[in-house]
Amino acid sequence: MTRKSLDRLADLAMILVERIGYLMAFAPFVIGRWGGDARPSTAPALLLDAGLGCAILAVALLMGYSRRQAHRVNSLRRTLNEAIIHDLKNPMTTIMGCLSCVVEDALDAPQRDKLINLALHSCRSQMILLETLVDTSRLEHGELVAETRAIRTRTLLDSCLNDVAGIAEHVGVSLRAGHTGVMPPMLQGDPDLLPRALCNLLHNAVKYTPPGGSVSLNARFGPTGFVFEINDTGIGIRPEHIDRLFRKYYRVEGADQTSRRGSGLGLYFCRLVIEAHGGKVGIESKAGSGTTITFNIPQISNGANSHERSRHAGSTINAAA
Repeated sequence: MTRKSLDRLADLAMILVERIGYLMAFAPFVIGRWGGDARPSTAPALLLDAGLGCAILAVALLMGYSRRQAHRVNSLRRTLNEAIIHDLKNPMTTIMGCLSCVVEDALDAPQRDKLINLALHSCRSQMILLETLVDTSRLEHGELVAETRAIRTRTLLDSCLNDVAGIAEHVGVSLRAGHTGVMPPMLQGDPDLLPRALCNLLHNAVKYTPPGGSVSLNARFGPTGFVFEINDTGIGIRPEHIDRLFRKYYRVEGADQTSRRGSGLGLYFCRLVIEAHGGKVGIESKAGSGTTITFNIPQISNGANSHERSRHAGSTINAAA
């Protein structure tokens, strides 16, 4: 008998026990009313029957709730496993294809270099996914905190744009960058986590922008610290998904999303990183009209409060930063 059949039998058994519990909860009253119960209908007896019935009913309700929760967790686990396998399989297929061409075909130097760079990009994609899986858990449990240090503003922006430039060119999406007002040359942030979050948001914008579209990164400095704005001309997001977009494992489903499946961790990881810096992230979008994600990184003179901010990572997402 297969594992699926055993799970189904166990589920049916749980449903049967749950239904029996419902019947047993009302059995004392049914028997006493129509079954000719000889016991005197005294107040203590009625209270005893009522208490027993309530206890059995509570157990049955808890069993039903546990069964539904187990279904939800198992469904979530299957969905996550499928998404992770999908995210790992695609880069592996690309790597194998590129290396096979390099080994087996007679290629000139430019073609060979292009394939090797594509294979390296796929390797980086796998590493990013694995690091996101590990660091998301560490951020949730307070094992990883944002250690703020001085980062060159221009270096941060340029490195993130360079990181996404290759894939943007490959899919035919143009990149734009700029800033509003006077920008301080240095900002306070985690030199590892902050670039990863910004790169993740840029990659996500490129991923959901069709060929011929554009993705822009704009930065400014204001009362709330550094404010970063990522705007794309992509497919947009329907209103019912916006408030849940940064939740763990949440993925937008639909016909226009089938070729863009993901693990549902990338945006959640970005949210944790931004909140670990004491910032907030917001999103504005309309289906078919692109998306704008805005987040701020408050500027603190030292990193003394980094641990405290990281403990509060995971708070409610605001509608706008």
